[in-house]
Amino acid sequence: MPGPIATAVAQPEETFCLDCGPDAALERHGGAGRALLRCPRCGGRQRIPALPLFLVTGASGSGKTTIIGQLRSRLPECDVFEIDATLQVAALGWEVWRNTWLRVVHEVALNGRVSVLCGSLQPDQLKDLPARRLIGPVHCCVLDCPDAVRARRLLARPAWRSTSTDTAIANHQRYAAWLRANVDPCFDTSLLTPGEVASQVATWVRRQLQAPPVTR
Repeated sequence: MPGPIATAVAQPEETFCLDCGPDAALERHGGAGRALLRCPRCGGRQRIPALPLFLVTGASGSGKTTIIGQLRSRLPECDVFEIDATLQVAALGWEVWRNTWLRVVHEVALNGRVSVLCGSLQPDQLKDLPARRLIGPVHCCVLDCPDAVRARRLLARPAWRSTSTDTAIANHQRYAAWLRANVDPCFDTSLLTPGEVASQVATWVRRQLQAPPVTR
């Protein structure tokens, strides 16, 4: 799992009322399909779209980046993001980076579209962030492969990525084992083409979108 980049970690910004100012944090009310944010000071309200967020996670070497292009072509009704595209924001702290992605997801949802975030991210890393209240339910799947396959993939990467040492490979394998045991569904990328894996993930996304909403 990624560790801190900066020694002084900034705190995620609060979600506050633009009329009352930063000290008026918005409160979430209501369940799925009828959630809203309310300012405790002025009573101002804003709706929260009931759209879900999808996470496609996996330890390094799982094939997340490899399938993104194929996934975009198979999910034209969704916005698919490579979360490492904004990794420079993590210099302000990992929580700030994750919280920023939740704000992006909220803005996308206001346009009526569902977001799919591909990268090493999991629901428990989002639940206490200020912007978590801005989005609907979170669904997560994991891409996986056998340890030997992961080791070969990591060894083939450029040296600057610092993934090819024995220690790094062992860390990624341990994280993969944790994800394998704790996240369902799990898609094996070692036997299928990137297009086939992307098709499986797209099918999973569409099935979740068709399922009845669950109040969180």
